[in-house]
Amino acid sequence: MPFSRRRILLATVAIATGLTAACSHAQDWARNPTGIPTTARIATAAGMVLVQGEILKKYQSLGGPDGPLGLPIGDAEPAPHGGWRQIFAGGAVYWSPQTGAHIVRGAIRTSWEYEYGGAAGPLGYPVDDEHPLAGGWQSRFQHGTITYTGGHLHVDTAAAP
Repeated sequence: MPFSRRRILLATVAIATGLTAACSHAQDWARNPTGIPTTARIATAAGMVLVQGEILKKYQSLGGPDGPLGLPIGDAEPAPHGGWRQIFAGGAVYWSPQTGAHIVRGAIRTSWEYEYGGAAGPLGYPVDDEHPLAGGWQSRFQHGTITYTGGHLHVDTAAAP
């Protein structure tokens, strides 16, 4: 892909200032024929990171780099059963053809990924975004829920949505 003047200028600013954080909003968009962005390259301290497709739509809907997810840590990676995941400073977005793109964050994400095997485990993929409850948070998955309240996690594999 040839370099555009915009991409060269963005790189120059990052090098000249030495502050890649100042360029965190520098995005190089690829668009579909209707003009809607389908791919973004986002400047991070580690370099340019690609965010695309349904994960990009979810990321943009949450405010992009200014939202709760913050900057991407790396490019999207394949996930089980034909899905994808992308890790951000403030959480992760998981996408599958069956469930769409949803965020998982904090203690719920840690428990789901490391104790329950993430998307390959018994809970499956998230089916909606993590949402607040009185005194905590909850994430619903294909085959259960994880609730975090009062500093404690509760996993219910019988509560399939």
